[in-house]
This record gives sequence, structure tokens and C-alpha cells, in this order.
Amino acid sequence: MSVNLYDKALINHFRDIFDDSRIHILPVEQAIRFTAQLRQDDVKFPLVSTNRLGYSIKLSEVNFNALRNGGFQNRNADNTKTFAQIIPIRINYQVDVFTVSKAQGDELLRELIFHIMLHPTLQVEIPYKLDMEHNFNIFLESDIVDNSDTVEHVNKGVLFRNTITLYTDDAYLFKSRNELQGKVEADVIVVDKKEGLQ
Repeated sequence: MSVNLYDKALINHFRDIFDDSRIHILPVEQAIRFTAQLRQDDVKFPLVSTNRLGYSIKLSEVNFNALRNGGFQNRNADNTKTFAQIIPIRINYQVDVFTVSKAQGDELLRELIFHIMLHPTLQVEIPYKLDMEHNFNIFLESDIVDNSDTVEHVNKGVLFRNTITLYTDDAYLFKSRNELQGKVEADVIVVDKKEGLQ
């Protein structure tokens, strides 16, 4: 499904930003436990957890021609044309930043917020016989929530947790449709006006 492609693009972007491969799409409740399993109980902080909250179809923006017929994408060697069929969607994400001090969390969030606002564009490779690239933007919701009171004590220490919500509203569900390219066969007779038709 196309939605997973956007998840991967976001996760790879965060891994590049933080230079850390421990970032995954998981429910926040599993983030610390999953990281502990990956690192043989050696969990280091700060830790960033990303979770897709869900997605919605942007019904008011559905173009029924693009949905049914699709837009021309490419001409194939087997005399068919490929059309990209699309449905616009909005995808919502939650990003939780776990730190061992409030100051460290504030500093990390400051950097993350600036980065997202200055570099919102990401790219996905669309398969489904379309073989195309699609650029999309991620945006921040305005509220940053301190969820420190919902975090359990880990290793007898207190963790601080800040939550931001992201979304993209220029994502699509993709599908391809092939259509046989029409052929016109005819015999052509060239007529010289002086000689007339023979």
C-alpha cells in the first residue's frame, strides 16, 4: 500500500537527521521495549519514537477522472500505455522525544522543529508499474505536548517525553492501469495531381 512508502520516507529522513538507526514506526508504548530488545537492554537516550496515527481520504479533493481513468504515465514496449490512478489522502504522525532532562528535550525539539519547518519536502519512489517519484511535504501541528507524566520510570531514573504531531496533506494512494495503445493500419496511395488517379 502507498501509505507505507510515506512511513519509510519519514523514518529514513529522521534517521538521517539524528544519525540513528533506532527510529521506527511503532506505538509509543512499545518504543523503549523495542529499543531495549534491539540493543540487548542497553537503551541510550535521547530516543525518538514515530507512530502513524492514521490517514484519511480527502474526499472533497478526489478527481474522479484521475481516479477512474488516471493520468498518462508512460508508453510500454508491449504497445500499452500506463496510467496513474490516484486518491488524495492526509497522513498523521506522532513523534515522541524521550530524554533524561527537560533541557535536553527542549533543545532537541528546537532543532527538530527548525529542521522540519526549513526542510519540509521528502520524496517517495512509487512502484505499481509506475516507476515514478513523488514529492510530498510534512507539516507541524501547532501544539507541543509535555507527556512526561505518562512515562514510567526506567532504570530508576525519570524520563521526559515531549510529543509533536506531523501531517502530510499532499500524499496519494496510487494504482496503475494499462491500456492497449490503438493502432491504425491503412494502405496509402500517393496521387500526383497531373497524372490523376490510376
